[in-house]
Amino acid sequence: MLSATGTLLACESFDISTHGLAELIAVLADTGAVIERIGVEGSSGLGRPVVRALTAAGYDVREVQASRTNDRRRRRHRAKTDIADAQAIAAETLADPGLPPAGKHATDPPAAWEALHTVRTWRESLVLQRVRHLTEAEPVLTSLPIAIRDQLPATSRVMAALTALSTLQLNHSSLTPADRLKLARLIATRDAVITITAGLKDIDLQIPDLLDALGCTLTELVGVGVVTAMTLLTEVGDPTRFRTEAQFARWCGAAPVATSSGEGHGSPKRYRLDLAGNRQVNSVLHIVHVTQARMHDPAKTYLTRRKSEGKTAREARRCHKRQLANVLIRHMWKDTARLARAATASTSAAA
Repeated sequence: MLSATGTLLACESFDISTHGLAELIAVLADTGAVIERIGVEGSSGLGRPVVRALTAAGYDVREVQASRTNDRRRRRHRAKTDIADAQAIAAETLADPGLPPAGKHATDPPAAWEALHTVRTWRESLVLQRVRHLTEAEPVLTSLPIAIRDQLPATSRVMAALTALSTLQLNHSSLTPADRLKLARLIATRDAVITITAGLKDIDLQIPDLLDALGCTLTELVGVGVVTAMTLLTEVGDPTRFRTEAQFARWCGAAPVATSSGEGHGSPKRYRLDLAGNRQVNSVLHIVHVTQARMHDPAKTYLTRRKSEGKTAREARRCHKRQLANVLIRHMWKDTARLARAATASTSAAA
C-alpha cells in the first residue's frame, strides 16, 4: 500500500483462496485509509479471483500490464520478487489514474466468449506445434545425402520438401542406418504436420459461429479476418470497460509517447512507439494497417496526407494504427450495444 506521495505504508501477503481473500478484504477495511484504487497484474489469469473479490467489496480495481512493471523494475535495476512486484504495481497504479478496469469482464463472461477463448488457446497451441515440427525438420533435411537433396524441389518451404521426399523411390539398402533414421523421422514429421493442419482447419470452422453468437461484426472491416477478430474479442473482453478511445489506445500501446524537446509551451513535435501495452492487440492493429495500406483506398489517402505533412513512413504508420484503434473500439462498442438491445428485446418478448 502506497500513500498519495508514493511512500510505502504496508506490504502483506495473502493466499489466493477463500480464506486468503477474506483476510485481504478484512485488512483493507481495517486500515482506516481511503483507498482510491487498487492495481492488479494478470487480472484475467491468476489475479482473476482477486479482482472478483475486490470488486465485490466495492473497490476500484485497475489492470496493470506486466510490461509496465517489468520496465519500471529494469530501470531501477531491481530484483524480481513478490514484494518488489507488488510495489511496482502499486506505483504504476498511483502514477496513472487512467488505467483501465481490471478483469476482462465485470461479471461472468458469456458462454460463447469462454468457448472462443478455449478455441483460441487450442489453435495457438497447434500452430506452435506445427512450427516446431517444421523448424526441427529443416536441419535434418539439409543433412541428407546430396543425391537425395538434388531430387527435392528448390524451395525454402520445408513442407514442400517433406511432401516430395515421401514420393521418391529410394534404395534404402544403399543408405546408412543414420540416413534411414533421418528419412523415417522426416516422414513422421510430415504426417504429424498434416494431422495438425487438419485439426487447425476443423478449429477454424468453429470460429465464425462463436463470433456470431457474440454479435461480432469486426470482419466487416477491411483487414480483419475471423482469427484477428477472435484475438480482439478474447484479449479485450468487455469493450465497455474502456471509457474512451484514448484509454483503449494507451492500453494496447497504440498511443504514441512524446519524445520531444525545444517545443516550449507548444505541442510535442516528435513521438516514439509505446512499448508498454497489450502486444497481441497491437499486433492485430499492425496486421490491419498493412492490409489496408496495400488495398484500401481511404487508408492510402490517409497515409499519403500524413507523409505530405512532413511525417516519415514510420510516423505515418503509427498515426494510422492510432486511428485504427479508434475504429476498432468504436465498432466493438456498437456490437456490444446491439447485442444488449437484442437480448433485452428477447427477454421482453418472452415475458
